[in-house]
Amino acid sequence: MSAIKRNIEEALLKDLNKKFVFLAGPRQVGKTTLANEIMKQLKGIRLSYDDDDDRPKILKREYVHESWVCLDEFHKFKRWKQHIKGVYDKYHETLHVLLTGSARLDVFQKSGDSLFGRYYLYHLHPLTCGELSSSFMVPLLSDIHQLAPKAAGIPELLTFGGFPEPFKSQSAQEHLRWSNMRRALLVREELRELTHIQLISLIEQLLLLLPDRIGSLFSYNALSEDIRVSPPTIQTWMNMFQSLYIVFKILPYSKKIHRAIQKQPKFYFYDWSQIQDESARFENFIASHLWKAIQLWNDLGEANLSLNFIRDRDRREVDFLITKDQKPWFLIEAKLAETSLSESLIHFSNSLGIPGIQLILKSDIYKKQGNLSLISADRWLLHLP
Repeated sequence: MSAIKRNIEEALLKDLNKKFVFLAGPRQVGKTTLANEIMKQLKGIRLSYDDDDDRPKILKREYVHESWVCLDEFHKFKRWKQHIKGVYDKYHETLHVLLTGSARLDVFQKSGDSLFGRYYLYHLHPLTCGELSSSFMVPLLSDIHQLAPKAAGIPELLTFGGFPEPFKSQSAQEHLRWSNMRRALLVREELRELTHIQLISLIEQLLLLLPDRIGSLFSYNALSEDIRVSPPTIQTWMNMFQSLYIVFKILPYSKKIHRAIQKQPKFYFYDWSQIQDESARFENFIASHLWKAIQLWNDLGEANLSLNFIRDRDRREVDFLITKDQKPWFLIEAKLAETSLSESLIHFSNSLGIPGIQLILKSDIYKKQGNLSLISADRWLLHLP
């Protein structure tokens, strides 16, 4: 399989001319490959904090007289923020820096940030249908009820996930080997840095229990009983999983929803191929497409979007609600093959006065009923980048 061009490459190249650029994302999602391609185009250099020869050059700032530099795996340097602030303030007129990391590069965007105004943040996600198509950057959804061109690669993405290495190999054996090695890498290196060594076995146990809870209301109390640690400890570990891009969290939307439940979140994997249940895997697959699109559009300043779900005390639930400027925009329900519109989708579409879409895995389906649509996933997902 030929190299896959990543959909943020052109925008990232453009922004490197303006400020420093931070590129965050999961382990083995392709950050280093993309960074190498960009440095090749710019005739720049890449220095890795993991490399024993490169590390002293980084710490001594020997790179500052270059024009184009990538500092790879830079999140592992504990004082990276102070380092970059000083370098930017002194050399930014002639120096252009791309930083990559699989954790913590975006943590300061969520609170007070002394790097404010000095960088643009991008997230690199696993491959999705839009990125495998010939058109990379599509506009914001203009008419979500319309059919998009038919997307290729859905069976392969569902089976092998969107991480480039197993997706390109499309081998069940290689996928299993890759999955086991990646989990061991996350546990032994990334998680070990963030917690006490004696707790690693319990954290790994939590990681192994998560696939069965994808798409369901997440109970910290229930898992604390299973693993025999406190609920706050489970919450801390789940926060760690988020910071390492193992899972992402979506919260319930409660404004204007009668009898809404406002507490328990849902979690989804970046690597949906780890989920055995076919229905839960498809829901995670759709969640990942939506999450990727929303983060990309937010990173580029196209809109202010968020991803939520809706569930009320009467147990009516819709998988996803996309908000725009904090107002409900449209609803998405994911079903394997159900060709009757969900009663919950109908209810919330009517109560909120917004469009609702039911996406199904089964091909060649398209029905429209007022403000509601039932569409095959392969004829809708190319609305997303």
